[in-house]
Amino acid sequence: MANERTSGQESDGLAGRQEISLAEAIEEVQSQLLPLRQGEFSEKIGKISVYVQSSAKARDAKSLGNFIRFARLNLDAVLVTALEAVVWRPRLASKTDEHKKAVALQKTFDRLEDPVRAMLEHFVSSSDPLNKYLVAGPWGHEYLQKRNIDQEEYDKELCELLGCKETAAGRVMLSYTRLCREIDKVEERAMQALSIEVS
Repeated sequence: MANERTSGQESDGLAGRQEISLAEAIEEVQSQLLPLRQGEFSEKIGKISVYVQSSAKARDAKSLGNFIRFARLNLDAVLVTALEAVVWRPRLASKTDEHKKAVALQKTFDRLEDPVRAMLEHFVSSSDPLNKYLVAGPWGHEYLQKRNIDQEEYDKELCELLGCKETAAGRVMLSYTRLCREIDKVEERAMQALSIEVS
C-alpha cells in the first residue's frame, strides 16, 4: 500500500509539473503575441491567442489537434497579410503570369540544397517586379515551408531590405518562425499532459 501511495504521489507530482510546463509554454506564446496585436492584425492574433489557451482544456488528442491547427492557420493568415502590406505586387500581373514565373523560379531553386541565399540575391538583383513579389511574398514563404527550411534568417534579411522591421507588418514577419516553434512546444506539452491523465 505504501508503494502504491508513493507511486500515486509521484504521478500527481509529475502531472503537476507537466501542467505548469504547459502553462509556461502558453504564457510564452501569449507574451510574443501581445506586441503584435494591433491594427489589421488584431483579430487574427486574438484568435491565435484563444486557440492556444484552449489547448490546455483539450480532453483528447483530436480536440487538441484542432486547437493547434486553427492557431497555425490563423498565424499563417497573419503572415500573408503582413507580406501583402510590405511587398509590392505589380497591378498588371495576371494570375497566369504569376503562375508561369513561379514555375520557373521553383525549377531554379529546386536545384539548390538551401535556396535562402539565392532567393535573397534574386530579390536584390532582379529587375522584374513580379519576380521580386514572388520571392519575397507569400509564394516564396510557402516554398520555403514546403522545403522544410527555417525562414527566420530569411525574414530578418528581407525586413532589412524592405525597410519594414519597425512596422507592425515587419514585427509579424520577424516573430512568425519563433511563434511557430513556441506553438509546437504548446502542442508537445499538452500531449504530454493528456498522456499522463490517460495513464
